[in-house]
Amino acid sequence: MVLCKVLGVLILLVAGGYVSVAVTRLERKRLRVLDGYISLLLYIKGQIGCYAMPVRDILTSADPAMLAACRGETYQGIVQPVLPLPEMIRDSRVYLEPESERLLCAFSSELGHTFREEQVTRCDYYIEALGEERRRLAESVPARARMNSALSLCCAIGAAILLW
Repeated sequence: MVLCKVLGVLILLVAGGYVSVAVTRLERKRLRVLDGYISLLLYIKGQIGCYAMPVRDILTSADPAMLAACRGETYQGIVQPVLPLPEMIRDSRVYLEPESERLLCAFSSELGHTFREEQVTRCDYYIEALGEERRRLAESVPARARMNSALSLCCAIGAAILLW
């Protein structure tokens, strides 16, 4: 009977540790997704500024690794179908902070509806705003990771104590 209790406590502690690691990885992935979107906006700005390409052609010619980073995936050499920008943002919503998502949705709604010079200016604005969001998120990631780890482990320890 005691062996089963000890084994149950160990399972709960391992599960708490796993949740802690998973949540920390999610926090770091949020940074990588935001970096992917900033890279995508820089690429879009370059394509509009140099070639005046339509948005659909810009996304089609973009690096698949960059698009995978925006979706929160790792590029495996398999080319995924290119989604329109609003759909890509919607699919990566789980990795985006509300303010970052709002900025990206505003950018995608404004893209392609003004003159080239105005679009380049808008790209600069959103790149700067997302850069600020990225700096804010990067500063908070270590504290959020520690807090989530502590909460996960405390919950596992609490459950183990209650079930003992």
